[in-house]
Amino acid sequence: MKVGFVTGLGLNAFWQNKLDKSLKTDLLCFGFNGLGLVSYKKELDGETEFFHDVAGLSRETGSVVISGLDTDTYGVYRHSAVIAEKGKILGVSDMSFTLDESEFKSGGNFRVYETSIGKIGLLVGDDVYFPESAKVLALCDADIIISVFGRIDNGMPEIMTRASAFSNGVTIALISQGAVTVASSMGDVLLSSRKEFITADIKITKDYHRVSTRRRGYTFDTVF
Repeated sequence: MKVGFVTGLGLNAFWQNKLDKSLKTDLLCFGFNGLGLVSYKKELDGETEFFHDVAGLSRETGSVVISGLDTDTYGVYRHSAVIAEKGKILGVSDMSFTLDESEFKSGGNFRVYETSIGKIGLLVGDDVYFPESAKVLALCDADIIISVFGRIDNGMPEIMTRASAFSNGVTIALISQGAVTVASSMGDVLLSSRKEFITADIKITKDYHRVSTRRRGYTFDTVF
């Protein structure tokens, strides 16, 4: 799978100024730099066309397009990510966990999206810190998980990405402001870059671990 990661440009700026028409990617990912703040009210009233732009870029490039965004639902703010393919919006996932005090509210929308290139799970913002987030998507048979994050101030997001990829046996790509890290299903770093745009060929693999747990004299074997 050929994947493009855009970490330093807005979606429209990339589309208008940086997009090489000969570039062919299967998946094109933006961090929160992609769309910024989007008001559902203004979208519904036709004052803005952010979702239309995401859908249009997916149609023009032939890629599945994912972008982070902040959503304003009539005064309730959330970190979110939108996914589109073939000119259509497949859905929007919200951050499900909010860490510490924040003006952004948590949503409840873990989802694996069926696309022509495979099943894609989305993590948003602080969800990367909670192992159960990736586990839910892996159990729903995600082929790859895209984790859309904001600014990285320490190494914990990358650590959690690698740990979640290893423990759940699924490739996870963390795209943040100015950086991208891709961890294999074995927890190895496949890609680490601070370029504003980079493409990579990522082989999607899954791994399964046999885990044994002993409780009160009984041993339970579970395959993950």
